[in-house]
Amino acid sequence: MEQLDTVISFRDGGSGIARELQRAASRSQSSRSERNLLTAFRDIGSWCDQFSLPKTISDIAKQLYKRSDEEKLLRGKPLEAVIAACIFIACRQAHVPRTFREICNLTHVSKKTLGQCYKALEQAFNLSPGATAQSNNANNPSTGPETLLVRYCNHLDLPVSVQSICSDIIVAARQHGIADGRSPVSIAGGAIYFTCLLLGKPKPARDISAVAGVSEGTIKLVYRLYYYEREKLVKEEWIKDGKANMDNLPADR
Repeated sequence: MEQLDTVISFRDGGSGIARELQRAASRSQSSRSERNLLTAFRDIGSWCDQFSLPKTISDIAKQLYKRSDEEKLLRGKPLEAVIAACIFIACRQAHVPRTFREICNLTHVSKKTLGQCYKALEQAFNLSPGATAQSNNANNPSTGPETLLVRYCNHLDLPVSVQSICSDIIVAARQHGIADGRSPVSIAGGAIYFTCLLLGKPKPARDISAVAGVSEGTIKLVYRLYYYEREKLVKEEWIKDGKANMDNLPADR
């Protein structure tokens, strides 16, 4: 249903009362818009939690929704349908894809309505698989494993020193073709698991799984791929400085 806006006339004989009333109405409309945005953000967070999706996806979905709301891209469409489309796109951008059916089952939005909202946002944002919602924005969320691991490490309360070494390990693995073909989310999760063990700061795979939104088995698979090629990934200086110890890496994970 299209929303009807209230417009207050200035024809009050110059007393200024109407102008004050219009200002009050404007403030009320702005407050209502903020409340609607907070409601949408709350629903996005709740649905992502129900789907066991990482905070990264929730953040991307909120950014998408905020932009669609500001630009009135889906005016008249049900709120839950717009949110469902934003979550679907966010999953694609984070390389943790979910099917239309899965999103529809979660949000109770029809496949037809979800498809309409998705297509509208896809065209408006000029999206393609793996692209971000605002390709011309330097502050855009990145889906590369190095960026993802920073967010994951923050959620896991890991120090910057772990993030730095983990990033170097991911770069070295890419250079040697180790774990090629794995999603950025899987690589980030597995690399964190590997790095924490290497540095003697182990984190349970289940904790990393909860943050990254991938299974423990996937995390341990990437770990094993890294373990078999550990000599290529671990810098000699880390061992000499006492930061890392190869003996901390179990072979049976």
